[in-house]
Amino acid sequence: MLKKMLCVAVICLGATFTEAAPNNVVELALAEVGSGSAKEMRKRIFDIPIMVLGSDFRREAIRALPASIRQQRITSGRLFRRAEKIIQPVFQLDNRDECVELFLYQSNTPRAALWMGCVLILSDSLVALLYDADLMGIVAHELAHSYFMDEMVAAQKTNDERRMKVIELKCDAVAMLSLKLLGSNPTYHIRGVKMIVNRIPNNSFSGVPYIQSSYELRTHPSVVERAVFSQRFVKLLT
Repeated sequence: MLKKMLCVAVICLGATFTEAAPNNVVELALAEVGSGSAKEMRKRIFDIPIMVLGSDFRREAIRALPASIRQQRITSGRLFRRAEKIIQPVFQLDNRDECVELFLYQSNTPRAALWMGCVLILSDSLVALLYDADLMGIVAHELAHSYFMDEMVAAQKTNDERRMKVIELKCDAVAMLSLKLLGSNPTYHIRGVKMIVNRIPNNSFSGVPYIQSSYELRTHPSVVERAVFSQRFVKLLT
Protein backbone atom coordinates (compact mmCIF):
# COMPACT_ATOMS: atom_id res chain seq x y z
CA MET A 1 0.00 0.00 0.00
CA LEU A 2 2.81 2.37 0.85
CA LYS A 3 4.36 1.88 -2.57
CA LYS A 4 1.03 2.65 -4.17
CA MET A 5 0.52 5.81 -2.15
CA LEU A 6 3.98 7.12 -3.04
CA CYS A 7 2.50 8.01 -6.41
CA VAL A 8 2.47 11.81 -6.16
CA ALA A 9 0.05 14.03 -7.99
CA VAL A 10 1.77 17.15 -9.25
CA ILE A 11 0.24 19.88 -11.33
CA CYS A 12 1.81 20.34 -14.76
CA LEU A 13 4.27 23.21 -14.44
CA GLY A 14 6.73 22.49 -17.22
CA ALA A 15 4.64 23.09 -20.34
CA THR A 16 4.73 26.12 -22.59
CA PHE A 17 2.16 28.01 -24.62
CA THR A 18 3.88 27.34 -27.94
CA GLU A 19 3.31 23.62 -28.27
CA ALA A 20 1.39 21.97 -31.08
CA ALA A 21 -2.36 21.65 -31.28
CA PRO A 22 -4.01 19.16 -28.93
CA ASN A 23 -3.95 15.50 -29.82
CA ASN A 24 -6.55 12.89 -28.97
CA VAL A 25 -5.90 12.93 -25.23
CA VAL A 26 -8.52 15.69 -25.05
CA GLU A 27 -11.09 13.53 -26.83
CA LEU A 28 -10.26 10.53 -24.69
CA ALA A 29 -10.57 12.49 -21.45
CA LEU A 30 -13.88 14.04 -22.50
CA ALA A 31 -15.27 10.63 -23.41
CA GLU A 32 -14.26 9.16 -20.06
CA VAL A 33 -15.59 12.08 -18.03
CA GLY A 34 -18.93 11.79 -19.78
CA SER A 35 -21.77 14.28 -19.84
CA GLY A 36 -24.75 15.25 -17.74
CA SER A 37 -25.62 17.85 -15.17
CA ALA A 38 -23.14 19.00 -12.55
CA LYS A 39 -25.15 17.02 -9.99
CA GLU A 40 -24.93 13.86 -12.09
CA MET A 41 -21.21 14.32 -12.66
CA ARG A 42 -20.68 14.88 -8.96
CA LYS A 43 -22.37 11.58 -8.09
CA ARG A 44 -20.50 9.70 -10.82
CA ILE A 45 -17.05 11.00 -9.84
CA PHE A 46 -17.24 11.67 -6.12
CA ASP A 47 -18.78 8.26 -5.43
CA ILE A 48 -15.61 6.53 -6.68
CA PRO A 49 -14.18 4.69 -3.65
CA ILE A 50 -10.91 6.11 -2.34
CA MET A 51 -8.52 4.93 0.33
CA VAL A 52 -8.91 6.86 3.59
CA LEU A 53 -5.70 7.18 5.58
CA GLY A 54 -5.54 7.90 9.29
CA SER A 55 -3.52 10.32 11.37
CA ASP A 56 -0.72 7.81 11.95
CA PHE A 57 -0.17 7.43 8.22
CA ARG A 58 -0.24 11.22 7.76
CA ARG A 59 2.48 11.62 10.36
CA GLU A 60 4.50 8.93 8.59
CA ALA A 61 4.00 10.71 5.26
CA ILE A 62 5.24 14.01 6.69
CA ARG A 63 8.28 12.29 8.19
CA ALA A 64 9.00 10.87 4.72
CA LEU A 65 9.38 14.35 3.26
CA PRO A 66 12.96 15.56 2.76
CA ALA A 67 14.28 17.57 5.68
CA SER A 68 14.78 20.54 3.37
CA ILE A 69 10.99 20.75 3.02
CA ARG A 70 10.00 19.70 6.52
CA GLN A 71 12.20 22.38 8.02
CA GLN A 72 10.47 25.06 5.95
CA ARG A 73 6.97 24.26 7.20
CA ILE A 74 4.65 27.18 8.02
CA THR A 75 2.02 26.53 10.69
CA SER A 76 0.75 30.01 11.54
CA GLY A 77 0.40 33.53 10.21
CA ARG A 78 -1.80 35.36 7.74
CA LEU A 79 -0.88 33.25 4.70
CA PHE A 80 -1.46 29.99 6.58
CA ARG A 81 -4.88 31.17 7.75
CA ARG A 82 -5.77 32.23 4.21
CA ALA A 83 -4.75 28.83 2.82
CA GLU A 84 -6.82 27.03 5.47
CA LYS A 85 -9.87 29.14 4.72
CA ILE A 86 -9.62 28.65 0.96
CA ILE A 87 -9.06 24.90 0.93
CA GLN A 88 -11.65 24.00 3.56
CA PRO A 89 -14.68 24.09 1.20
CA VAL A 90 -12.82 21.87 -1.26
CA PHE A 91 -11.95 19.38 1.47
CA GLN A 92 -15.58 19.34 2.61
CA LEU A 93 -16.89 18.86 -0.93
CA ASP A 94 -14.62 15.83 -1.32
CA ASN A 95 -15.37 14.60 2.21
CA ARG A 96 -11.64 14.83 2.87
CA ASP A 97 -11.47 17.37 5.71
CA GLU A 98 -10.66 14.64 8.25
CA CYS A 99 -8.18 12.63 6.18
CA VAL A 100 -5.93 15.13 4.35
CA GLU A 101 -3.53 17.46 6.15
CA LEU A 102 -2.35 20.83 4.88
CA PHE A 103 1.41 21.26 4.70
CA LEU A 104 2.33 24.84 3.81
CA TYR A 105 6.02 25.46 3.33
CA GLN A 106 8.34 28.24 2.27
CA SER A 107 9.58 28.12 -1.32
CA ASN A 108 10.10 30.54 -4.17
CA THR A 109 8.57 28.02 -6.58
CA PRO A 110 4.76 27.89 -6.82
CA ARG A 111 4.01 24.30 -6.01
CA ALA A 112 1.07 22.01 -5.25
CA ALA A 113 1.10 18.26 -4.67
CA LEU A 114 -0.83 15.49 -2.98
CA TRP A 115 1.90 13.64 -1.10
CA MET A 116 1.29 9.94 -0.39
CA GLY A 117 -2.44 10.49 -0.78
CA CYS A 118 -2.93 12.26 2.53
CA VAL A 119 -0.82 15.44 2.73
CA LEU A 120 -1.67 18.47 0.61
CA ILE A 121 1.61 20.31 0.01
CA LEU A 122 1.38 23.97 -0.96
CA SER A 123 4.23 26.43 -1.25
CA ASP A 124 3.75 29.88 0.22
CA SER A 125 4.59 31.43 -3.15
CA LEU A 126 1.68 29.52 -4.72
CA VAL A 127 -0.79 30.71 -2.09
CA ALA A 128 0.46 34.28 -2.43
CA LEU A 129 0.29 34.15 -6.24
CA LEU A 130 -3.23 32.88 -6.88
CA TYR A 131 -6.68 34.34 -6.37
CA ASP A 132 -8.91 32.42 -3.96
CA ALA A 133 -10.95 30.59 -6.60
CA ASP A 134 -7.85 29.75 -8.65
CA LEU A 135 -6.23 28.15 -5.61
CA MET A 136 -9.43 26.21 -4.89
CA GLY A 137 -9.23 24.79 -8.41
CA ILE A 138 -5.59 23.78 -8.02
CA VAL A 139 -6.35 22.08 -4.70
CA ALA A 140 -9.34 20.27 -6.22
CA HIS A 141 -7.11 19.00 -9.04
CA GLU A 142 -4.63 17.57 -6.56
CA LEU A 143 -7.32 15.89 -4.45
CA ALA A 144 -8.85 14.45 -7.63
CA HIS A 145 -5.82 12.22 -8.13
CA SER A 146 -7.13 10.03 -5.31
CA TYR A 147 -10.09 9.05 -7.50
CA PHE A 148 -7.82 7.88 -10.30
CA MET A 149 -4.94 6.47 -8.24
CA ASP A 150 -5.34 2.91 -9.52
CA GLU A 151 -5.38 4.15 -13.11
CA MET A 152 -2.26 6.24 -12.56
CA VAL A 153 -0.35 3.41 -10.91
CA ALA A 154 -1.24 1.08 -13.82
CA ALA A 155 -0.17 3.71 -16.37
CA GLN A 156 3.13 4.29 -14.59
CA LYS A 157 3.88 0.57 -14.47
CA THR A 158 3.53 0.31 -18.24
CA ASN A 159 5.01 3.76 -18.90
CA ASP A 160 1.82 4.73 -20.74
CA GLU A 161 2.45 8.44 -21.13
CA ARG A 162 -0.73 9.12 -23.09
CA ARG A 163 -2.78 7.48 -20.36
CA MET A 164 -1.14 9.68 -17.74
CA LYS A 165 -2.07 12.78 -19.73
CA VAL A 166 -5.70 11.64 -19.93
CA ILE A 167 -5.77 11.17 -16.16
CA GLU A 168 -4.37 14.67 -15.63
CA LEU A 169 -7.17 16.08 -17.78
CA LYS A 170 -9.75 14.09 -15.83
CA CYS A 171 -8.36 15.70 -12.67
CA ASP A 172 -8.81 19.08 -14.37
CA ALA A 173 -12.43 18.12 -14.98
CA VAL A 174 -12.92 17.37 -11.28
CA ALA A 175 -11.32 20.72 -10.43
CA MET A 176 -13.68 22.61 -12.74
CA LEU A 177 -16.68 20.63 -11.52
CA SER A 178 -15.69 21.43 -7.93
CA LEU A 179 -15.54 25.15 -8.66
CA LYS A 180 -18.96 24.96 -10.29
CA LEU A 181 -20.44 23.16 -7.28
CA LEU A 182 -18.83 25.67 -4.93
CA GLY A 183 -20.40 28.59 -6.80
CA SER A 184 -17.29 29.80 -8.63
CA ASN A 185 -16.43 30.12 -12.31
CA PRO A 186 -14.97 26.78 -13.55
CA THR A 187 -12.59 28.59 -15.90
CA TYR A 188 -10.68 29.97 -12.93
CA HIS A 189 -8.87 26.64 -12.70
CA ILE A 190 -7.10 27.00 -16.05
CA ARG A 191 -6.44 30.65 -15.21
CA GLY A 192 -4.59 29.47 -12.12
CA VAL A 193 -2.62 26.90 -14.13
CA LYS A 194 -1.49 29.58 -16.58
CA MET A 195 -0.46 31.91 -13.77
CA ILE A 196 1.67 29.15 -12.25
CA VAL A 197 3.35 28.26 -15.55
CA ASN A 198 4.23 31.89 -16.16
CA ARG A 199 6.05 32.02 -12.83
CA ILE A 200 8.06 28.78 -13.07
CA PRO A 201 11.74 29.40 -13.94
CA ASN A 202 13.75 26.90 -15.94
CA ASN A 203 15.16 23.93 -13.99
CA SER A 204 13.14 24.93 -10.94
CA PHE A 205 12.52 21.25 -10.14
CA SER A 206 16.13 20.54 -9.23
CA GLY A 207 16.26 18.92 -5.82
CA VAL A 208 12.48 18.77 -5.38
CA PRO A 209 11.29 15.23 -4.49
CA TYR A 210 8.51 15.09 -7.05
CA ILE A 211 8.27 14.38 -10.77
CA GLN A 212 11.04 16.07 -12.74
CA SER A 213 10.11 18.66 -15.36
CA SER A 214 11.47 16.61 -18.26
CA TYR A 215 9.25 13.73 -17.16
CA GLU A 216 6.23 16.00 -16.81
CA LEU A 217 6.63 17.19 -20.37
CA ARG A 218 6.02 13.60 -21.48
CA THR A 219 3.33 12.64 -18.99
CA HIS A 220 1.32 15.86 -18.53
CA PRO A 221 -0.79 17.61 -21.17
CA SER A 222 0.43 20.95 -22.43
CA VAL A 223 -1.25 24.16 -21.38
CA VAL A 224 -2.74 24.32 -24.88
CA GLU A 225 -4.33 20.90 -24.43
CA ARG A 226 -5.55 21.81 -20.97
CA ALA A 227 -7.05 25.07 -22.22
CA VAL A 228 -8.93 23.32 -25.05
CA PHE A 229 -10.15 20.63 -22.67
CA SER A 230 -11.25 23.34 -20.23
CA GLN A 231 -13.26 25.18 -22.87
CA ARG A 232 -15.06 22.04 -23.98
CA PHE A 233 -15.69 20.71 -20.50
CA VAL A 234 -17.11 24.03 -19.31
CA LYS A 235 -19.62 23.85 -22.16
CA LEU A 236 -20.71 20.45 -20.84
CA LEU A 237 -21.25 21.97 -17.41
CA THR A 238 -23.43 24.76 -18.79
